[in-house]
Amino acid sequence: MKDSAAAQGSSTLLVTLILLLLSGSCLALLMATQTQLLVAFQDKVQVRLLAAADGGVELGVARGIAGAGEPTTRTLGGSLPGAEVLLEVSGFVPMANGACHLCMANLEGTLGSLGGLRRVSHAVSATATAPRRSDGLPPPVRSVSAVVDLMPWPAGSRDRWDLAAATAKARRRIRQAAVAEAGDHEEGTPVAVARFEDSGSDAPRAVAAGGSGSTLHAVELAPHPAPLWSFADSTDEDGNGAPDLGRLLAAPAIVRLRLGEGDRPVAFFGGGYDPDRPEEVGDWLYIVEVASGTLRYKRQLDAPATATPAAADLNGDGVADRLYVGTLAGSLYRVDVSTPAPLAGGRVAAGVWAPRRVFETGGRPIRQPPAVVPVPETGALVLALGADGRVDAQAPAEEAAGRFFVLVDRGSGRIDADGSVFALDPSGDVPGPDRLAPGLPPSEQGWSLALERGEEIASPPLAAAGLLTFLTFRPTGLDGGEIRRYSLRLRSGDAAAGGARGVRIASGASRPSVDFGAPVRLEVDHPGSYSAPFLSPGEERVLKTLRAGMPSSCRFVGARLRVVGTGVNAEPLRLAVLPVCRIDVDWFEDRSF
Repeated sequence: MKDSAAAQGSSTLLVTLILLLLSGSCLALLMATQTQLLVAFQDKVQVRLLAAADGGVELGVARGIAGAGEPTTRTLGGSLPGAEVLLEVSGFVPMANGACHLCMANLEGTLGSLGGLRRVSHAVSATATAPRRSDGLPPPVRSVSAVVDLMPWPAGSRDRWDLAAATAKARRRIRQAAVAEAGDHEEGTPVAVARFEDSGSDAPRAVAAGGSGSTLHAVELAPHPAPLWSFADSTDEDGNGAPDLGRLLAAPAIVRLRLGEGDRPVAFFGGGYDPDRPEEVGDWLYIVEVASGTLRYKRQLDAPATATPAAADLNGDGVADRLYVGTLAGSLYRVDVSTPAPLAGGRVAAGVWAPRRVFETGGRPIRQPPAVVPVPETGALVLALGADGRVDAQAPAEEAAGRFFVLVDRGSGRIDADGSVFALDPSGDVPGPDRLAPGLPPSEQGWSLALERGEEIASPPLAAAGLLTFLTFRPTGLDGGEIRRYSLRLRSGDAAAGGARGVRIASGASRPSVDFGAPVRLEVDHPGSYSAPFLSPGEERVLKTLRAGMPSSCRFVGARLRVVGTGVNAEPLRLAVLPVCRIDVDWFEDRSF
């Protein structure tokens, strides 16, 4: 009996030990399974948070492109209790803008008044937060931030600045100033409007200047609307018996220049014209300080200057580095203003900022400012410049026709003359080589295109995203003429949409006004935009061509930029449609689990 009881006790003990071992194994297995489930859950949470944060950055970029730059908050997965994610997206904040080789470097003109087209860097961030954990620890969080560049992109035109309304107000105020001073006002002269930061004011300062006869009037539009000054010059420094300043036929360029100890806003303009003394009046270049109307600079040229000068900012600091002005004799002058100019007796010292004649069109008058575009691979600037045909009845046929030039300016020395610039065949449709390629000898870079006889350059050229576009007018009778739009590849001169380089857009039109073809609005179309207009097949082909010529680092998110200008009878005219290049400069993340 005792042996039997002992054996039964041993069996019970053995069974108990086995059960304990099994229970431990099951508990270990259960704990391992729970750990694996927890790890898998955390992995899933991490993936979900990373996807949400990445998507939040893309949402912030898309909202910014659409013009909604304010922060936003979204809840994702709210239909699944315990799986929702709180997503917080920052605004799409512009941090800085700088020069880009796909954009014009011009500071003056209406495009400059709109803020210009630049490479604009934006910052955006998104934070994704999971539900609170059951163990009481802080909830898992993942933040992703990015720096995104857009180009060409409006640097300052999306802040409700109504250039058209400001220009109309400027015309009224300049007219009032002219009537108050001289008793009358000469209508039709262009007006320049510009905005710039003023150290003495929290708000940007807006000023305008325009001519009436041989007097330039300046007014302040904001923040304190009032007349500023009037400038006239009846002196005769060249001793030819005529006043140096003639009728002002173009708007001045209002830009910042390095004068004296700092940079100051100035009005920069040519000497105008006098039809009674066409070779004796207006062959001067002036710089007048905006704050006071004081004459700071006056230099003589070879002929009257009736076109608005071009001012180029080469380093993106908002201050002009180089000035260009054309004359009615067909000469293009360059003024290097990259170094500060000392003042002597209130004016720029003699010998400083001397105008250099760098190009000649063969006697064809220059009546529009050039478009200035940087080309980094050549370390130079490209000038897109139109010249009207010679009106001299004795001029040979090839000189009587106007020409358009794309020139390479290296900042020193002369540019090759008209006869040495490669001439495109106006009727040819075979794609040409890249005439701005760095591998080409300097003497072979650039190109020119002959216009039809009597065809005049009717608008300032626009160059952006590899596209060159301008408008021309050709009289066809007493009642009007024909208006054409040229859309060319800047680097080759080929038609950007294929087919003809110039396309007729109006017939029987009266001679264009002085504001014809000047940009007045920069509009962004984005995916899902209900206000985006339908584009013509030609515009779609232009977009495809321009995208193919942009850097390989570009991403195209469906956004496009429309440049709208003043058309026939002051109606809106779509000057160009440009693709927007997105470049992701940097992405970085922060997480907490």
